[in-house]
Amino acid sequence: MSQRIRLSAIVARDGLLYLLRPEAGGHWDLPGGALGEGADVDEAMDAYLVAHGVQAPAIEEDFVRTVYVGTPPAGMVLNLYAPTEWTGEPVAGAGHEGGWFDLVEIETLDMDGNVRQALLDTFGEEPDDGFAALQELQERLPAELRQDAAPVASPEPFVDRRAAGYDVLRTLNNMPGEQAARQMSDMYGPLAEDVFDYALGTVWALPHIDRKTKSLQVVAMIAAQGHAGPLRSHVNGALNHGVTPEQLAETIRLVAAYAGFPAALEAWRVMEKVVEARGLKIERPL
Repeated sequence: MSQRIRLSAIVARDGLLYLLRPEAGGHWDLPGGALGEGADVDEAMDAYLVAHGVQAPAIEEDFVRTVYVGTPPAGMVLNLYAPTEWTGEPVAGAGHEGGWFDLVEIETLDMDGNVRQALLDTFGEEPDDGFAALQELQERLPAELRQDAAPVASPEPFVDRRAAGYDVLRTLNNMPGEQAARQMSDMYGPLAEDVFDYALGTVWALPHIDRKTKSLQVVAMIAAQGHAGPLRSHVNGALNHGVTPEQLAETIRLVAAYAGFPAALEAWRVMEKVVEARGLKIERPL
Protein backbone atom coordinates (compact mmCIF):
# COMPACT_ATOMS: atom_id res chain seq x y z
CA MET A 1 0.00 0.00 0.00
CA SER A 2 1.20 3.52 -0.77
CA GLN A 3 -0.42 4.82 2.42
CA ARG A 4 -1.36 3.42 5.78
CA ILE A 5 -5.09 2.89 6.10
CA ARG A 6 -6.79 3.12 9.48
CA LEU A 7 -10.39 2.28 10.27
CA SER A 8 -12.13 4.19 13.06
CA ALA A 9 -15.68 3.99 14.41
CA ILE A 10 -17.75 6.85 15.83
CA VAL A 11 -19.69 4.97 18.52
CA ALA A 12 -22.27 7.39 19.91
CA ARG A 13 -24.98 7.04 22.56
CA ASP A 14 -27.11 9.63 24.36
CA GLY A 15 -25.08 12.48 22.91
CA LEU A 16 -21.74 10.99 24.01
CA LEU A 17 -18.86 9.49 22.06
CA TYR A 18 -16.90 6.41 23.15
CA LEU A 19 -13.10 6.74 23.14
CA LEU A 20 -10.16 4.54 24.16
CA ARG A 21 -6.60 5.03 25.32
CA PRO A 22 -3.78 2.89 26.78
CA GLU A 23 -3.96 2.46 30.55
CA ALA A 24 -0.38 3.67 30.76
CA GLY A 25 -1.48 6.99 29.29
CA GLY A 26 -1.47 8.47 25.82
CA HIS A 27 -3.86 9.86 23.23
CA TRP A 28 -7.57 9.15 23.37
CA ASP A 29 -8.70 7.57 20.12
CA LEU A 30 -11.71 6.09 18.35
CA PRO A 31 -12.24 2.31 18.40
CA GLY A 32 -10.61 0.73 15.38
CA GLY A 33 -7.24 -0.20 13.95
CA ALA A 34 -5.12 -0.60 10.86
CA LEU A 35 -6.41 -2.22 7.68
CA GLY A 36 -4.34 -5.28 6.80
CA GLU A 37 -3.03 -5.95 3.32
CA GLY A 38 -5.79 -7.42 1.16
CA ALA A 39 -8.44 -7.24 3.91
CA ASP A 40 -12.03 -6.24 3.21
CA VAL A 41 -12.65 -2.78 4.68
CA ASP A 42 -16.16 -3.38 6.02
CA GLU A 43 -15.30 -6.81 7.44
CA ALA A 44 -12.19 -5.43 9.15
CA MET A 45 -14.16 -2.57 10.73
CA ASP A 46 -16.81 -5.03 11.90
CA ALA A 47 -14.14 -7.25 13.49
CA TYR A 48 -12.65 -4.32 15.42
CA LEU A 49 -16.10 -3.35 16.72
CA VAL A 50 -16.92 -6.90 17.80
CA ALA A 51 -13.60 -7.02 19.68
CA HIS A 52 -14.80 -3.96 21.62
CA GLY A 53 -18.21 -5.42 22.42
CA VAL A 54 -20.16 -3.62 19.68
CA GLN A 55 -22.38 -5.40 17.15
CA ALA A 56 -23.18 -3.30 14.07
CA PRO A 57 -25.42 -5.35 11.73
CA ALA A 58 -25.35 -2.81 8.89
CA ILE A 59 -21.69 -1.81 8.96
CA GLU A 60 -21.50 -1.68 5.16
CA GLU A 61 -24.09 1.11 5.30
CA ASP A 62 -22.35 3.01 8.11
CA PHE A 63 -19.35 4.47 6.26
CA VAL A 64 -19.22 8.24 6.78
CA ARG A 65 -16.13 9.72 5.14
CA THR A 66 -12.47 9.34 4.28
CA VAL A 67 -9.89 11.76 5.66
CA TYR A 68 -6.43 12.06 4.08
CA VAL A 69 -3.69 12.79 6.60
CA GLY A 70 -0.31 13.83 5.26
CA THR A 71 1.11 12.73 1.91
CA PRO A 72 2.39 9.36 0.63
CA PRO A 73 4.35 7.40 1.61
CA ALA A 74 4.26 8.62 5.21
CA GLY A 75 0.65 9.76 5.18
CA MET A 76 -2.41 7.93 6.38
CA VAL A 77 -5.92 7.35 5.05
CA LEU A 78 -8.51 7.48 7.86
CA ASN A 79 -11.84 5.80 7.06
CA LEU A 80 -14.58 6.87 9.46
CA TYR A 81 -17.63 4.73 10.22
CA ALA A 82 -20.62 5.67 12.38
CA PRO A 83 -22.69 2.62 13.44
CA THR A 84 -26.35 3.65 13.58
CA GLU A 85 -27.99 0.42 14.80
CA TRP A 86 -25.34 -0.97 17.08
CA THR A 87 -26.01 -3.09 20.17
CA GLY A 88 -23.86 -4.30 23.05
CA GLU A 89 -21.77 -2.57 25.68
CA PRO A 90 -18.41 -1.12 24.57
CA VAL A 91 -15.37 -2.53 26.36
CA ALA A 92 -11.82 -1.21 26.21
CA GLY A 93 -9.97 -4.51 26.13
CA ALA A 94 -6.75 -5.55 27.83
CA GLY A 95 -4.32 -2.75 28.53
CA HIS A 96 -6.77 0.03 27.64
CA GLU A 97 -9.36 2.21 29.31
CA GLY A 98 -12.53 3.60 27.79
CA GLY A 99 -14.73 6.60 28.41
CA TRP A 100 -17.73 8.54 27.13
CA PHE A 101 -17.27 12.19 26.14
CA ASP A 102 -19.33 14.93 24.53
CA LEU A 103 -18.06 17.15 21.72
CA VAL A 104 -17.18 20.01 24.05
CA GLU A 105 -14.85 17.73 26.01
CA ILE A 106 -13.32 16.36 22.80
CA GLU A 107 -12.08 19.85 21.95
CA THR A 108 -9.79 19.74 25.00
CA LEU A 109 -8.93 16.03 25.31
CA ASP A 110 -5.44 14.69 24.67
CA MET A 111 -6.10 13.42 21.13
CA ASP A 112 -4.26 13.23 17.83
CA GLY A 113 -5.00 16.57 16.17
CA ASN A 114 -5.98 14.99 12.85
CA VAL A 115 -8.51 12.66 14.50
CA ARG A 116 -9.96 15.51 16.56
CA GLN A 117 -10.33 17.71 13.48
CA ALA A 118 -11.94 14.90 11.49
CA LEU A 119 -14.55 14.49 14.24
CA LEU A 120 -15.27 18.20 14.53
CA ASP A 121 -15.52 18.51 10.74
CA THR A 122 -17.96 15.60 10.67
CA PHE A 123 -20.29 16.98 13.34
CA GLY A 124 -20.02 20.69 12.65
CA GLU A 125 -17.89 23.63 13.64
CA GLU A 126 -19.88 24.60 16.73
CA PRO A 127 -20.41 21.51 18.87
CA ASP A 128 -23.03 21.80 21.58
CA ASP A 129 -23.36 19.66 24.69
CA GLY A 130 -24.06 16.51 22.67
CA PHE A 131 -24.89 15.24 19.21
CA ALA A 132 -27.43 12.47 19.99
CA ALA A 133 -25.83 9.81 17.84
CA LEU A 134 -26.08 11.06 14.26
CA GLN A 135 -29.55 12.60 14.19
CA GLU A 136 -28.32 16.21 14.31
CA LEU A 137 -26.02 15.91 11.28
CA GLN A 138 -28.61 17.27 8.87
CA GLU A 139 -29.33 20.30 11.03
CA ARG A 140 -25.63 21.20 11.04
CA LEU A 141 -25.22 21.10 7.27
CA PRO A 142 -24.79 24.38 5.42
CA ALA A 143 -28.11 25.54 3.96
CA GLU A 144 -27.06 24.85 0.38
CA LEU A 145 -26.49 21.17 1.20
CA ARG A 146 -29.77 20.48 3.03
CA GLN A 147 -32.46 18.33 1.50
CA ASP A 148 -34.62 21.33 0.56
CA ALA A 149 -31.84 23.06 -1.38
CA ALA A 150 -32.32 24.20 -4.97
CA PRO A 151 -31.06 21.93 -7.77
CA VAL A 152 -27.32 22.12 -8.40
CA ALA A 153 -26.76 23.22 -11.97
CA SER A 154 -23.79 22.30 -14.16
CA PRO A 155 -21.60 25.44 -14.24
CA GLU A 156 -19.73 26.28 -17.42
CA PRO A 157 -17.20 26.67 -18.80
CA PHE A 158 -14.46 24.36 -17.51
CA VAL A 159 -10.85 24.32 -18.60
CA ASP A 160 -11.10 20.68 -19.65
CA ARG A 161 -13.05 17.46 -19.02
CA ARG A 162 -10.94 16.62 -15.98
CA ALA A 163 -11.83 19.92 -14.33
CA ALA A 164 -15.49 19.34 -15.15
CA GLY A 165 -15.30 15.85 -13.64
CA TYR A 166 -13.72 17.19 -10.47
CA ASP A 167 -16.54 19.72 -10.11
CA VAL A 168 -19.14 16.96 -10.41
CA LEU A 169 -17.30 15.00 -7.73
CA ARG A 170 -17.28 18.09 -5.53
CA THR A 171 -21.06 18.44 -5.55
CA LEU A 172 -21.73 14.70 -5.41
CA ASN A 173 -19.49 14.06 -2.40
CA ASN A 174 -19.63 17.38 -0.58
CA MET A 175 -15.83 17.60 -0.50
CA PRO A 176 -13.11 19.12 -2.69
CA GLY A 177 -13.10 17.44 -6.10
CA GLU A 178 -9.42 16.56 -5.92
CA GLN A 179 -9.93 14.79 -2.58
CA ALA A 180 -12.88 12.81 -3.94
CA ALA A 181 -10.79 11.97 -7.01
CA ARG A 182 -8.09 10.43 -4.82
CA GLN A 183 -10.73 8.19 -3.24
CA MET A 184 -11.96 7.12 -6.66
CA SER A 185 -8.42 6.43 -7.83
CA ASP A 186 -7.99 4.03 -4.91
CA MET A 187 -11.25 2.29 -5.82
CA TYR A 188 -11.04 2.12 -9.61
CA GLY A 189 -7.31 2.08 -10.28
CA PRO A 190 -6.43 2.46 -14.00
CA LEU A 191 -10.11 2.99 -14.91
CA ALA A 192 -10.43 6.06 -12.69
CA GLU A 193 -9.24 8.46 -15.40
CA ASP A 194 -11.89 7.13 -17.80
CA VAL A 195 -14.54 7.74 -15.13
CA PHE A 196 -13.26 11.30 -14.54
CA ASP A 197 -13.08 12.24 -18.21
CA TYR A 198 -16.13 10.53 -19.66
CA ALA A 199 -18.78 9.58 -17.09
CA LEU A 200 -18.19 12.68 -14.95
CA GLY A 201 -16.34 15.18 -17.14
CA THR A 202 -18.49 14.66 -20.24
CA VAL A 203 -21.87 13.05 -19.47
CA TRP A 204 -22.50 14.43 -15.97
CA ALA A 205 -21.17 17.86 -16.97
CA LEU A 206 -23.55 18.31 -19.93
CA PRO A 207 -25.68 21.42 -19.28
CA HIS A 208 -29.24 20.48 -20.29
CA ILE A 209 -30.23 18.39 -17.24
CA ASP A 210 -29.46 19.72 -13.77
CA ARG A 211 -27.48 17.57 -11.38
CA LYS A 212 -30.41 16.99 -9.06
CA THR A 213 -32.33 15.33 -11.88
CA LYS A 214 -29.28 13.40 -13.03
CA SER A 215 -28.80 12.09 -9.50
CA LEU A 216 -32.34 10.70 -9.48
CA GLN A 217 -31.77 9.11 -12.89
CA VAL A 218 -28.57 7.44 -11.71
CA VAL A 219 -30.23 6.22 -8.49
CA ALA A 220 -33.01 4.65 -10.57
CA MET A 221 -30.61 2.92 -12.97
CA ILE A 222 -28.30 1.56 -10.27
CA ALA A 223 -31.27 0.44 -8.16
CA ALA A 224 -32.70 -1.46 -11.14
CA GLN A 225 -29.34 -3.21 -11.58
CA GLY A 226 -29.23 -4.24 -7.91
CA HIS A 227 -25.81 -2.76 -7.04
CA ALA A 228 -26.06 -1.77 -3.35
CA GLY A 229 -22.56 -0.30 -2.93
CA PRO A 230 -22.71 2.31 -5.72
CA LEU A 231 -26.36 2.98 -4.84
CA ARG A 232 -25.45 4.05 -1.30
CA SER A 233 -22.91 6.52 -2.70
CA HIS A 234 -25.34 7.97 -5.24
CA VAL A 235 -28.19 8.28 -2.73
CA ASN A 236 -25.84 10.41 -0.63
CA GLY A 237 -24.90 12.33 -3.77
CA ALA A 238 -28.55 12.90 -4.60
CA LEU A 239 -29.18 14.35 -1.13
CA ASN A 240 -26.14 16.60 -1.62
CA HIS A 241 -27.69 17.75 -4.89
CA GLY A 242 -30.91 18.84 -3.20
CA VAL A 243 -33.06 15.73 -3.72
CA THR A 244 -35.59 15.18 -0.92
CA PRO A 245 -36.16 11.82 0.80
CA GLU A 246 -39.66 11.78 -0.69
CA GLN A 247 -38.25 12.17 -4.21
CA LEU A 248 -35.87 9.28 -3.57
CA ALA A 249 -38.74 7.14 -2.30
CA GLU A 250 -40.84 7.97 -5.36
CA THR A 251 -37.93 7.05 -7.62
CA ILE A 252 -37.57 3.65 -5.94
CA ARG A 253 -41.30 3.08 -6.36
CA LEU A 254 -40.85 3.68 -10.09
CA VAL A 255 -38.08 1.09 -10.05
CA ALA A 256 -40.56 -1.37 -8.51
CA ALA A 257 -43.09 -0.66 -11.23
CA TYR A 258 -40.71 -0.90 -14.18
CA ALA A 259 -37.76 -3.05 -13.03
CA GLY A 260 -39.42 -5.33 -10.47
CA PHE A 261 -40.00 -5.49 -6.75
CA PRO A 262 -36.92 -7.58 -5.79
CA ALA A 263 -34.55 -4.85 -7.03
CA ALA A 264 -36.72 -2.11 -5.52
CA LEU A 265 -36.94 -3.77 -2.11
CA GLU A 266 -33.15 -4.01 -1.85
CA ALA A 267 -32.77 -0.44 -3.11
CA TRP A 268 -35.32 0.81 -0.58
CA ARG A 269 -33.36 -0.75 2.28
CA VAL A 270 -30.16 0.99 1.15
CA MET A 271 -31.93 4.32 0.54
CA GLU A 272 -33.69 4.26 3.91
CA LYS A 273 -30.45 3.58 5.80
CA VAL A 274 -28.70 6.52 4.12
CA VAL A 275 -31.62 8.86 4.78
CA GLU A 276 -31.82 7.85 8.45
CA ALA A 277 -28.05 8.18 8.92
CA ARG A 278 -28.30 11.80 7.80
CA GLY A 279 -30.99 12.56 10.36
CA LEU A 280 -33.80 12.75 7.81
CA LYS A 281 -37.07 10.90 7.44
CA ILE A 282 -39.36 9.98 4.58
CA GLU A 283 -42.80 11.52 4.78
CA ARG A 284 -45.33 8.90 3.71
CA PRO A 285 -47.77 9.85 0.94
CA LEU A 286 -51.41 10.35 1.90
